[in-house]
Amino acid sequence: MQTVTFTYAQKQIASKQLVLLYLSMPNCSVCHAVKPQVEQLFKNSSLPMFHLDANTYPEVASTYQVLTAPVILLFFEGKEVHRQARFIDFKKLEKLVKNYQSINLSVSYDELFS
Repeated sequence: MQTVTFTYAQKQIASKQLVLLYLSMPNCSVCHAVKPQVEQLFKNSSLPMFHLDANTYPEVASTYQVLTAPVILLFFEGKEVHRQARFIDFKKLEKLVKNYQSINLSVSYDELFS
């Protein structure tokens, strides 16, 4: 999971179909424990994952209305579709990611209306 700037994360969310954003704080012990578990969960996946330190980029909290850490935000087509904070349900997260990754948006007109 790549630690990035706030601007870079926003560009990736806007340009990629599915993105996982992991928000943490430096003095958060839960954050340090959850991050490697998320990385392990999706290590064989093509899911773009980005880490933001909410202490370094305080605008993260207001932009995404984050009140605690850690927070996992899942974006599909630039829109937030899932959020988990503090207590992460890894099985639910994995299932959601697989479901979104299986969506095929490249349906032709003929396929849709024939």
